[in-house]
Amino acid sequence: MTGLRNALDRGWPAVLLATLALGLSTANWLSFPRLAGVVAGVTAIAASFALPASVRLGLAALALGSAGLWWGGLRLHELDRSVLVARIGEPSSARVVVSGTPSRSPFAIRVLAEVRRFDGVAVRERVLLELPAGRAPPQGSVLELRARPVAPRGPETGFDERGWLERKGIHVVLHASGSWQIVGRRGGIGGVGDRLRTSIARALALGTSSERRSLVTGVVLGADEGIDPDLRDAFKTSGLYHLLAVSGQNIVFIGFGVLGLAYVLGLPRAVGHSLAIVAILAYALAVGWQPSVVRAAVAGCLASLAWLLSRPSDRWHTMAVGAVVLLAWTPRSLLEPGFQLSFTAVAAIFLVMPRLRPIYEGYPLPRWLVEVVGISTACGLVTAPILFLQFGTIPLWTVPANALAEPAMPLLLGAGLAAAIIAPVIPPAAVALSWIAGGAAAWIAFSARFIASLPYAQTSSRTLVLALAGTIGVAAALRALPRYRRRAAVVTALAVVPLCAVSWWALHPPPMWSPPAGLRVTFLDVGQGDGILLETPQGAMLVDAGPPEARVDLQLGRMGLTTLTALVTTHAHRDHVGGGPAVLRRLRVGQVVDPMQPGVGSDERELRRTARLLGVPLVPARVGRTYSLGLLHVRILWPDRAGSSGEDPHLHGAVLLVSYGSIDLLLTGDSESDVTRSLPLRQVEVLKVAHHGSADVRLDDLLTTLRPRVAVISVGAHNDYEHPRPETLSTLRRRAGIAVYRTDEHGRVVLESDGRSLTVRTDRPVR
Repeated sequence: MTGLRNALDRGWPAVLLATLALGLSTANWLSFPRLAGVVAGVTAIAASFALPASVRLGLAALALGSAGLWWGGLRLHELDRSVLVARIGEPSSARVVVSGTPSRSPFAIRVLAEVRRFDGVAVRERVLLELPAGRAPPQGSVLELRARPVAPRGPETGFDERGWLERKGIHVVLHASGSWQIVGRRGGIGGVGDRLRTSIARALALGTSSERRSLVTGVVLGADEGIDPDLRDAFKTSGLYHLLAVSGQNIVFIGFGVLGLAYVLGLPRAVGHSLAIVAILAYALAVGWQPSVVRAAVAGCLASLAWLLSRPSDRWHTMAVGAVVLLAWTPRSLLEPGFQLSFTAVAAIFLVMPRLRPIYEGYPLPRWLVEVVGISTACGLVTAPILFLQFGTIPLWTVPANALAEPAMPLLLGAGLAAAIIAPVIPPAAVALSWIAGGAAAWIAFSARFIASLPYAQTSSRTLVLALAGTIGVAAALRALPRYRRRAAVVTALAVVPLCAVSWWALHPPPMWSPPAGLRVTFLDVGQGDGILLETPQGAMLVDAGPPEARVDLQLGRMGLTTLTALVTTHAHRDHVGGGPAVLRRLRVGQVVDPMQPGVGSDERELRRTARLLGVPLVPARVGRTYSLGLLHVRILWPDRAGSSGEDPHLHGAVLLVSYGSIDLLLTGDSESDVTRSLPLRQVEVLKVAHHGSADVRLDDLLTTLRPRVAVISVGAHNDYEHPRPETLSTLRRRAGIAVYRTDEHGRVVLESDGRSLTVRTDRPVR
């Protein structure tokens, strides 16, 4: 009790700030701002009376918590207001200001922006601007364009775009289908930040090029948009992605750099600290509003301000102020992975490092190595649950990755920031410094690629994650026991754990595969995506693996499958290849057959990387190739080539003709009649309707050629694309003799055949 009282005496400002942050956070779930404001006022008045210190502290905490709940409710009400939601689907002229860094893909450019005028009416509303692929507007530019507001996509597609944007106070995606033009630049404080960012980026580019330039810019400015997607994936897999976010390390270099420069110039220390605050704020303005940036900038400014005011600086206090600033502006920041990871990691550092230093004293180990390993271990452990819950994966080699890459970070940051400072004065020196920063960036890139290439660099296995969590829990429990009881506890655990494991295994044997008598085709229920399993007595083949969240690997495991002759991916979209890496890791796969289109997305790259890592052959899907599995014959009708980067993958997706005796199936992937009409087609018994039942103007002609008895639509319930389209369903129903099955309504659809007849069953009754 005495220890708690002493802690409160020393850290009461942090406690009060924490209650304010708690109130702001609670506003995400509780909303009664008027009542909260009344409670805040009453408790604040009560706290002013001559009461015991502990009572005053409790009342002050209640007042601040209520004030936070009141303010958070007001902010959320303001953030939820949207003028453009009422105009969804209505194209009109618009004037928008680009407020973020554009993100490119082969099909579009997406960037955060603010609408200033829509359909001639003044508006101030943040949106996600989507422009046609091509050139990207610079940050801070004012655009004139014609655009249509659309609703963000929901979680049905695997990524909850609606929730992600809502946390930023954005409710509309502004889709511009035509040309746009720059008519000016924004002014004010945002314009100052744009010019600072441009100046820093130009200075960093003086002595670097290509990958080194993009990586130096990414580390210094916290922007990963220009980094090669494969390298970005390597940073995520290796556990080094945090290096691409502005952190306290960046702020430390700026603060001490300015203080050192002031010392060299003979300026008073007070002037040095004042300049440090200005430099930190300018840097934060250039980088932008990010949780790690705000937290680090607040900490740096408060440290200098504490010296100027001759007050002690408390790290928990500064962290609490950073959280309050973020939550006061956007209470939903609490739900952002960046906020959670940043503050959790820093709290772990604060708790671990004081306890770590006494341990390594007396050992012949470099201090930097011990601190890197200690910080990486602590941060890795506390952030692992967040990473797994938010992204479904955890990097396993994060400690050696940081030990390998971290020594180059001071050199990159020091040289990069110094180049940005002296570029206007001594350009040749800035060139040399940016070249040095580029060399350090090359080492960090090598570290990321090397660690990412190691076996089991990343895991998405719930079993492994639970096992790691259990191991850590057991270790913590053993440490809490008295020393004389630890040996007995270990012996008991070594005896009991295997016994429990064997008993569980005996009571829950793994499922065994039940091969069909002939052909079994299962259209898996994967939501908005495709996953088709072909089985014969000789083995199985999978056509598409659905999105990652469908966990096709687990579905196959529950069916008792351990081996696949081949995994065929029709094209490089997430809803077809996203689950492929997990399938390769869980099952033995003979080969991956893929169109191999260049310039694909991260899911396709992960599939290819995993296949190469596991030694699974990658075979291009090309016209004329055939695969056999007993009496089952699979012939590739399309594509004739890989296509080029930027082309629509649907135009070069794999189209398969599956034959078993006299029964034929046409599996079209997402390739619609503009592709299939030129193929040598014949009558088939089963048609997998292309592209989840999207609109296809020539579907009627295709049905005339194919004359199928069964049509299967693989589609997710309540998807944002309105699949299957009413016109597609109408075309199918007009054809007499076609039985239509949908995975969103019927669940898993299973077809079985002996080569002559065909039967169909579904998970849910056919209405």
